[in-house]
Amino acid sequence: MGEEEGNWSAVVLKTASCAVGDEVVILPDDVKPGNLVECHGIQQRVTYEYGAYALEKV
Repeated sequence: MGEEEGNWSAVVLKTASCAVGDEVVILPDDVKPGNLVECHGIQQRVTYEYGAYALEKV
C-alpha cells in the first residue's frame, strides 16, 4: 500500500503456496486454473478450489 496526499491504495495479488518448497508464489494477474508455473525449477499446475489458488507438481 502507498500513501499519496492522505489517500491509500491497495492491489489484490493472486498467491499460492509452492508444492515443492515452503514459499508463497505471486501468480500473474491473468492466471487460470490449469496454467503451468515454474517454482524451484519444477513445473507446477495452478488449481483453484474453495476460493483459493494452489500449486501441484506435474
